[in-house]
Amino acid sequence: MGLLGKVMRKRRLTRRMPESSRKRKLGGNARDHRPYFTHWVTFVQVAIMFISLLLYGFGPIGVDLYKRSSMVLVTSLSLENIGYLEPANFWIGPAALDLVHLGAKYGPCMRWDETIDRQIQNERNKERDTACCLREDQAGCVQTQKSECKGADPEHNPPRTESLGGGGAYKWRLAGGSKNPWDSRSWSEHHSHHGKWLQYPEIRSSGPVCGLDPAFCEAPASVAPYVWPDDITKWPICRKKKEHADTPPSEAEHMVCEVIGHPCCIGIRGQCQITTKEFCDFVQGVFHEEAALCSQVSCMSDVCGLLPFRLRDVPDQFYRIWTSLFLHAGIFHLLITVVFQYWLMRDLEKMAGAQRIGIIYLGSGMVGNLASAIFVPYRAEVGPAGAHFGLLATCIVEVIHQWPSLKYPEMAILKLVGVTAVFFLAGLLPWIDNYAHLFGFIFGFLISYAIMPFVTFGIYDRRRKLILLWICLVSSMFIFVGLILLFYVTPIHDCEICKYFNCIPITKDFCSEQNIDLREAV
Repeated sequence: MGLLGKVMRKRRLTRRMPESSRKRKLGGNARDHRPYFTHWVTFVQVAIMFISLLLYGFGPIGVDLYKRSSMVLVTSLSLENIGYLEPANFWIGPAALDLVHLGAKYGPCMRWDETIDRQIQNERNKERDTACCLREDQAGCVQTQKSECKGADPEHNPPRTESLGGGGAYKWRLAGGSKNPWDSRSWSEHHSHHGKWLQYPEIRSSGPVCGLDPAFCEAPASVAPYVWPDDITKWPICRKKKEHADTPPSEAEHMVCEVIGHPCCIGIRGQCQITTKEFCDFVQGVFHEEAALCSQVSCMSDVCGLLPFRLRDVPDQFYRIWTSLFLHAGIFHLLITVVFQYWLMRDLEKMAGAQRIGIIYLGSGMVGNLASAIFVPYRAEVGPAGAHFGLLATCIVEVIHQWPSLKYPEMAILKLVGVTAVFFLAGLLPWIDNYAHLFGFIFGFLISYAIMPFVTFGIYDRRRKLILLWICLVSSMFIFVGLILLFYVTPIHDCEICKYFNCIPITKDFCSEQNIDLREAV
């Protein structure tokens, strides 16, 4: 410190020997800056990979769809052979649904999606036609449609009407059947009642709902001005039921029966199904024992995780363009990132400093992820793909402007172009995104011209440098704002051609949808 320190530092600077132990891969002095940002980013990425594997474990490993089947207890109170398909992960890491929970880039979690919302609304429209189906042996009840609750045929079973006080009126259709409650056909063919609200103007047109009724709920109570609406899909979850209702239990069978099925959120598309907890656990769903109807839960909120939506049915997790930079599809994916950042990013940061590299890394990565959310919104993508291509673009800009001072500039540019091409080919594999590569490269190229210190046009030509700086800054901001407008105003929901730029179907199921497919149940 002080004068002596200044003198000693000057002496050390004058006596510094040329770099001989380490070649200068790029321009600049490799000892100008410490690579703090590279070390921090790499440490966070490795730590998150370790924590995610510790919490969620490994998903199915392979290149095709993984088939899983087992004997599972279903709502018929029988064991059935249930099967489903889910995409395998050849990177050896968590499953797609787990990556979405952790913060992967996934369009339906980042903004309201018309396709997903239409699917949810269609399911709710079907739910309006459901009622509580009661087993004749009193073993339980489940909310279902009339066609799935057999034995509700008025030609063979005369209706019986019961009045339930303030809850309205029910029409029950009785059926006889097998005495064995564990017969797999007893639910669908024999032991069932089908209840439905009478279609009278002065009473409700929907219901009854298994375990839920406004006349039997104390909190929230159905009182003016907060009377429960006629539409059961708008009913709240009853937090406290009345202990002594005015209606005898014999006249409220839908409230005293044991409810077998509750809503279960399955897959990454917000699919909901009334089923048993055993079935829900088998298909890796989220079981809502507190709810009676699928309309009472937000499956997209369960799928996305992280911070809850401000509005229940309106996803708003735009911050996923940032969080996905620190996630990886598996161990192999993380290994490629660590090697790349040690081989290239560390030397760039030594030359340009942590602030400039941080801006290029995070900016290119977020712009790349935003473009990916536009063109392939229904694929969960992770990794700093756009950030790495922004760094490659920075290296190319540096080589161009350091061309006279490099010993073999042709070899340097060929190496960078070759590495870029290899990573573009890797982007044709699942879980890695070529749209993030492309737009990350463009953003990195522009921002490098604006902030990197080695871009000059002569010692005295300051005006040309400022003009170039502003042109590149305005262009990069134009790209970012344009992508945001495209993402929110005119989103792309289903582009078949766009998918081929991101994944080549080497096998039949190599680029399959990252969702649990219950249609292939065996």
